[in-house]
Amino acid sequence: MTLSPPPTHHPHLLAYLASLRAAGKASTARTTEGYLRQFSRWLITEGLTADRVTTSDLQRFQAALHAHRTAAGQPLASATIATMTAMLRSAYAWMHQTGLILIDPAAGLSLPKQAHRAGVTAEHLSQQESIALLATLNRQISLATFPAEQALASRNLALIALALASGRRCHGLLELRLSQLDHDRHEIRIEREKGRTGRVLPVAGWALVVVKMYVDQHRTRLLGQRTSESLFVSGRSSRMCYKAYAYVLDRAVAATIAANPDLTDLPQKRITTHSLRVSFATLIHAGGCDIRSLNELLLHRSLTTTAAYTPLAVSDLRRALLTTHPRA
Repeated sequence: MTLSPPPTHHPHLLAYLASLRAAGKASTARTTEGYLRQFSRWLITEGLTADRVTTSDLQRFQAALHAHRTAAGQPLASATIATMTAMLRSAYAWMHQTGLILIDPAAGLSLPKQAHRAGVTAEHLSQQESIALLATLNRQISLATFPAEQALASRNLALIALALASGRRCHGLLELRLSQLDHDRHEIRIEREKGRTGRVLPVAGWALVVVKMYVDQHRTRLLGQRTSESLFVSGRSSRMCYKAYAYVLDRAVAATIAANPDLTDLPQKRITTHSLRVSFATLIHAGGCDIRSLNELLLHRSLTTTAAYTPLAVSDLRRALLTTHPRA
């Protein structure tokens, strides 16, 4: 597909994005906007507008996605095309329901077939790798030369420690405010995340100790003369952004690999911010947390979603059968 400068979305698409934000789905709106930008570019090259496309037009867009090649010459993953298609179907279904369009052209779109997977695709950290990652970040605080460098190192340790100890989604973690932490009860108060509201979740006490050290000793240095309710801040902004979080994690993983040559599996893994959420789920499930409790801790709507984070080996199923069945 031919790329053009970032387009201005059609008013109907802007209204759809606004509806997502109004429903408390700011993270979904950000992701959707990125995909819709690609769609809007294609509309411009085809001389079309979002409110006047047909099912045939959308099928041609799907074909263009299949034909598209990345800068490295690779085709788009079927999961990416499926996500784009699902977002278009949701957007046009909303437009139809609200009366902005008379006919839903995306209703006839089919999702590309994908290979069945037993669990989430994100790679995760083992317990040993998690401990090594936190130790590396802690060591960077003591090695910091300047106060500002030490403050950043303390923030980075607190951020990743809280991610591993709570399993929060990336944007949910970055949107935390000081008032949402209860250090005495070891809890995080979630006002709204992915449309779910009014939740209080427990957090491992050791992680909140690390966070309290960052807040009491280093956070104000990062803010300077500015004020902010955000928990995780940067030297330039009142709230840390996703790109900064991803950069911090990439650097931390690279430093952990360099400092721990015995961790032979870690260099082969692609650890992302979502990997920390999967690591949390995997480790506490392996430690005995039942899937219903894990479902609540991850704030999943469905147990099916949670099950994807906790694939069971045949040996685990056999052990469960032998220990629980009355005639096994």
